[in-house]
Amino acid sequence: MCTTDKPSTPQPGWDPGRPEWDSGLLGTWSLRSIRELNTDGTLLAEPYGRQPAGRLHYGPAHQVAVVIPGHADAPAVAYIGDYEAETAGLLRHIVRVGLPPFTEDQVRWARLDGDFLVLSTDRDGRRRTELRWARA
Repeated sequence: MCTTDKPSTPQPGWDPGRPEWDSGLLGTWSLRSIRELNTDGTLLAEPYGRQPAGRLHYGPAHQVAVVIPGHADAPAVAYIGDYEAETAGLLRHIVRVGLPPFTEDQVRWARLDGDFLVLSTDRDGRRRTELRWARA
C-alpha cells in the first residue's frame, strides 16, 4: 500500500457550508460498467468485463473511497481521500492513501442521471473511459 503526504485540510476554495451541485453524490454507489469509448462514443473495450464489481462512497465532509477489484490485465483500483467539486460537473478526488497506480489525484467529469452517476476521464467528443455507478 502506498501513502501520500498531503495536507489534511481541504484545498483553497472549498466551502463546506455552500450548497453545491455535488450534494447528489452523497452516499454509496455500486459499479455497473467501465467502458472505454472512442471520440464518437463507440465502445472500444470493457477492461473490467461486462459485469464489474466495485463500490464508491462520497461522505458529507467531502470524503471519497473507491474499491474496484482488478480484472485480467486491468489493475485493482483502491483509494481513499477527499473530493472537491471544482466547477459544475468537474470533480477532483484528492488521494490520501491509494494502491499503485492510483496514488495521485484523480480528476473526473461527473454526470448525475437519476439514481445513476457517470464518471468520465474526459468530456463527450473525446476518447475517454466512463464508469457508470448505481445508487446502492
